[in-house]
Amino acid sequence: MLKQLFVKYLRKILIFTVFVLVAQIVLRHFFPQIISPYASFLVLLFLTVTTVSHLFVLKTDAKRLEYTPDPSKTKEEQMRDLMKIERKFISNYFLSTTVKLLLFLVVLLLYMLLCKKNMMIFIVNFFVLYLVYSAFEIVVLKKPIKK
Repeated sequence: MLKQLFVKYLRKILIFTVFVLVAQIVLRHFFPQIISPYASFLVLLFLTVTTVSHLFVLKTDAKRLEYTPDPSKTKEEQMRDLMKIERKFISNYFLSTTVKLLLFLVVLLLYMLLCKKNMMIFIVNFFVLYLVYSAFEIVVLKKPIKK
C-alpha cells in the first residue's frame, strides 16, 4: 500500500512541478527581472525535499490507513492503539516540517552569505515556491482525510 500511495503522490508532485516550471518559463520570458537565475534549482530543491519528507510521513500514514481493530481487545484498548498511531503520524509530520524549515533557512542563509547579487529576487522566489509547495502538500495530505 505504501508503494502505491507514494507512486500516486510522485505522479501528482511531478505534474505540479511541470506546471510550476512552465509558469516560471513564462514569467522569465515576460518579466525576466522578477525571476532569479537560480529559480530552476529552487524548484528542484523543493521537489526533492517535499518528496522525501512526504515519504517519511507516508510511512506512518500507511500504518494509520491499514489499521484494523483487533477483535480480542476491548474498545478502549483498540482506541489506545489507534491514538498511538495517530500521535506517531502527527509527530512525524511536525518533525518533517521542522527539518524542512531548518534546511530551507540554511539554504537562504548560505545564499545571503555567498551571493549578494540579486538577493531580494532570490528570497522572493524562494518564499513564493515555499508557499506554493506548502499549499500543495496540505491539499494532498487532506485528501485522504476527506475520504
